[in-house]
Amino acid sequence: MDIKPIKNKRTTEIILEQVKNLIIDGQLVPGDRFLTESELTERFQVSRTSVREALAALSLTGILEIRQGEGIFVKSASPNSVIEPLSFILLLEKDQLQNILEVRKALEVEAAGLAAERRDGEDLDNLKAIVEKMKTDLPEAKDSEQLDLDFHLALARASKNPLLNRLMNTVQETMGQTLQVTRALWLAATAGTTLRLFEEHRDIYYAIQSQDSEKARNLMYQHLRKVELELEKYREDSKEK
Repeated sequence: MDIKPIKNKRTTEIILEQVKNLIIDGQLVPGDRFLTESELTERFQVSRTSVREALAALSLTGILEIRQGEGIFVKSASPNSVIEPLSFILLLEKDQLQNILEVRKALEVEAAGLAAERRDGEDLDNLKAIVEKMKTDLPEAKDSEQLDLDFHLALARASKNPLLNRLMNTVQETMGQTLQVTRALWLAATAGTTLRLFEEHRDIYYAIQSQDSEKARNLMYQHLRKVELELEKYREDSKEK
């Protein structure tokens, strides 16, 4: 595998570029096991933190899949996932996770408020069904990522704003991968997180049910802010190792 040591300040960006080229050149194909974090650190001759940031970005854009206890694998993806302009931006963006979380706050806090004001019976039935599935899914939370995404997209539909709904669905895949990365970090670092995540979604649903738009906005903001804080904590811990 042709990996060159990095002699450049934009370390993470160059790691991303080299891995992308390995896939384009056919040296890596879907299903291949990729190098470990330690092997990448040695091959690239960079810090472990830079490698972790690059792996998170590659996982976020759907190019690599990090399987806990198994390793890192090249992920099967549609042709558009490699050439999509948004994916390129995310792939090369230094703080892609943080930026996407900020965009999620901008979209979803308002979506929650509008959903509380405009939801109809069908919206409430959909949200309630998702929340009940989340409860049934405890404590293992095997389907938590998909249910989490379903809940947030259902909120967008309940906002009755076609543009907001379209924006949320346009970034659906990116959101899903963000949830996967941030949730993995959060669950690994914090005991009892699955129950708290369920309770947070349940409380947002209750606020929407009672048409309390301000409470719905506040609960959604706090929900997403906690994810940001856990990500910041993870980054700080990574720098110390």
